[in-house]
Amino acid sequence: MTFQNVVLKEFEKIYQRHSVISISGKSGTGKTSLALFLISQSLANSGVYKDSCFWVQASEIFPKNRLISMCKDSSEKCDYLLNNIYITPSKVISTYLEQKKLLSKTLSESFLFPPDLRFIVIDNISHHLRFEISKVDDIRKRTSIIDHFYDTILSPLILRCQREKISLILLHEVSFNVKLQKTLPFFHSLYYRIKGVNIFLEKSPVSKERIMNIEIGKKNASLYFVLKDGGFRFSS
Repeated sequence: MTFQNVVLKEFEKIYQRHSVISISGKSGTGKTSLALFLISQSLANSGVYKDSCFWVQASEIFPKNRLISMCKDSSEKCDYLLNNIYITPSKVISTYLEQKKLLSKTLSESFLFPPDLRFIVIDNISHHLRFEISKVDDIRKRTSIIDHFYDTILSPLILRCQREKISLILLHEVSFNVKLQKTLPFFHSLYYRIKGVNIFLEKSPVSKERIMNIEIGKKNASLYFVLKDGGFRFSS
């Protein structure tokens, strides 16, 4: 078994045990590529060719060309993924209000998910929230916006995914925490309320390799990889 297959099998275990996977990192570290790689490999390797993904264009456009590049060796696999990754909305969300309305609609029990839904990806869930609170000076109002987002949007979405056994993949930005002197997921305290998997991506300062730091509870692991042809090549 190749090292890459070992990695994928480990991620399969994560999907089965955890409903939420948060992927964060600076621009260009491969957040969207990693999410795309994980869902495309998992859906295509399921052997049934019927599972689907719901991809929310919260602030980033869906990388269709990257997906085609990842599965260029199999037209059947490519067609299957293009037909079973449902993209919403038709254009990238431009405001925090639009995002709230869309996610609130998705939470409604009357809203039907695509058939055999296995993944929901939100790319990038923290972008508009970050901009929204930047307009507010009062710390209490900032806290209120964050708590309201968690209580009325994020928490109910997580509960629905847990109930319906759907893996929720959240992509979000990072910011430098002056007090702790380290780069952390934007509003890390908000996302650390979630019991799930945190993946932090960073570039190696001395090579083309990127580092994937995986945190599950108190357990940590690091994997090294290179972005290649729109996909991933893991280092042993």
